[in-house]
Amino acid sequence: MSHPRKVLPTLLLDDAEAEVFFTRSGLKADPDAQDLLPLTDGWLAMIDLVRTKERSAREAQADVDAARVVANTRLDRACQRFGDELFLAVGKERGVARWTQFFPVPVSKFIRQALPRQVARVLGWFESTDPVLDKHRGDLEPWALAADVALKRTTAVATVRGETRISREKLAADLTRERDGLHDALTARGRERGLSRNWADQFFRKVRRAKGAEEAAAGAGQ
Repeated sequence: MSHPRKVLPTLLLDDAEAEVFFTRSGLKADPDAQDLLPLTDGWLAMIDLVRTKERSAREAQADVDAARVVANTRLDRACQRFGDELFLAVGKERGVARWTQFFPVPVSKFIRQALPRQVARVLGWFESTDPVLDKHRGDLEPWALAADVALKRTTAVATVRGETRISREKLAADLTRERDGLHDALTARGRERGLSRNWADQFFRKVRRAKGAEEAAAGAGQ
């Protein structure tokens, strides 16, 4: 017995919804199938659940991206201001220990390094009692901590996005199983009532292949 085509995890949710509408509308329109409509009652809810999860994941990703960008920008500016004042305090001598303990490279390069490394270095500064650092601590520390939190949240959001992919796979498997079950019920109904062999197939939308693909398939069979 042939079944409707398998639902893939990559199917757009709008397309999955269109598939469900097509099937439900067909069932409602055919008097021999109308009483089977309840078999599809939970299908749209399954799609809505995944849609809600994906929207929440996208919003969480946007929030954490924005928090990371803002914290990074503010931290860079705070480092630059601290560096400018410290540079004057050391007599513009970049080789002295008071300078190199904070900036082993020029400030312009320091703020271009990977954010996790920059954050770790800045947080490490606060063991120092340098008076210039103390003056800038109120600007540096909050943004270093904010950037650290944003980096940790970035990792957490990656886990959430992984969970949404799992939800997609489950939706595809569940919809495929539900559609197969409905097709089996329709096929049995068709046999009971002497309907055509492919009567059950009409309730599931078929995808037409492009003309080029059809010709290629035909050529491969020759």
